[in-house]
This record gives sequence, C-alpha cells and structure tokens, in this order.
Amino acid sequence: MAVFCRNCGKSLADDARFCSGCGGQMQPPVAPPPYYPTTTVTRLVRPRMGRMIAGVCQGLSNAYAWDVVWVRVITVLLTVFGGGSGLLAYVIFWIVMPEEPLIFPPGMPPGVPPPPPYQPPSQ
Repeated sequence: MAVFCRNCGKSLADDARFCSGCGGQMQPPVAPPPYYPTTTVTRLVRPRMGRMIAGVCQGLSNAYAWDVVWVRVITVLLTVFGGGSGLLAYVIFWIVMPEEPLIFPPGMPPGVPPPPPYQPPSQ
C-alpha cells in the first residue's frame, strides 16, 4: 500500500515515520474500532430507579432501548381507548416481571444496618 505525506504529498515507504521531503511526522494507520453488536439481550426487570408506579414501562423501555415516555403514552392510550387492555397488560407485567435486585456496597452483608453518619465532637 502506498503511503503519502499529508503535508507535501511525497510518496514514502510503508514503514516511514517522518517525511524525507518536508520532515513532517507520519501518522500510524488507525485500526477500525472493534465490532460491537448494537442489540444486546437484557433481562426484563422492573428497575428501582425511574419508575412511576411499579416500573413496568421503565423496565420495557430499558430492555428494548425505547423511550420511556412513548411506552407510557401507549400504555395510557391502550387503557383509555383499548377497553382496558393497557391496564390489564400493565398488571400482568407487574406480576410476571421480577424486580431489580438490591445492590449492596462492598463489605456490607445483607441485613446489617449501615454505620451512623460522622458527627464532629462538640466543643
């Protein structure tokens, strides 16, 4: 593959680090970034953050990379104009979808209360 200087356009050897004509530094060829699939399979869970009622709409939007506002709007429209099918689907998802597990800080076993906050000594 032919390599050319970006400054003066002179043809150079493939392993050249500097241009012999103008002395400009040659940029090494940049490898393309590795391929990462855009779709990832995630578990369908009801998250603890960002929920309004039970987290069903937030969980669906997180799992399928949808906007949560649209999921909520569609749920309300199905509830109002779909004969209550949106509410029925919401309750079914509420029962079927597991809740996101609690994440404890490292070194704290479950069931142990956190230490009291620091209180400076009174003078």
